[in-house]
Amino acid sequence: MNYSKEDIIHLLATSDKAVGRALVRLTRRQTSDEIRDQETKWDNDRGFRPCHARLGQRDADYFSYYGNLTQEKLNFWRSRQRDGKMRISVYAGQLTRISNGWED
Repeated sequence: MNYSKEDIIHLLATSDKAVGRALVRLTRRQTSDEIRDQETKWDNDRGFRPCHARLGQRDADYFSYYGNLTQEKLNFWRSRQRDGKMRISVYAGQLTRISNGWED
């Protein structure tokens, strides 16, 4: 089954675990130097945007350790931006490609 971008956005909006798993997957897509320094250095459409790198990696680590995210963390990632879209949904394209096996 192939997932659409809309399917992924719906999952991120309704499943707390999906948000945590998404953060873990995005962290794994960062380069080794980006993970080490907790910042985005390369414009390669992999992993986090520069404004989310440090917090995204920290929240991914938190999820990996505790198996959940706090309500505050979930609220941050699901908060609506000026365009009305959730903050985490900016990564829906990458997550769709990963979910469909088109990328690692």
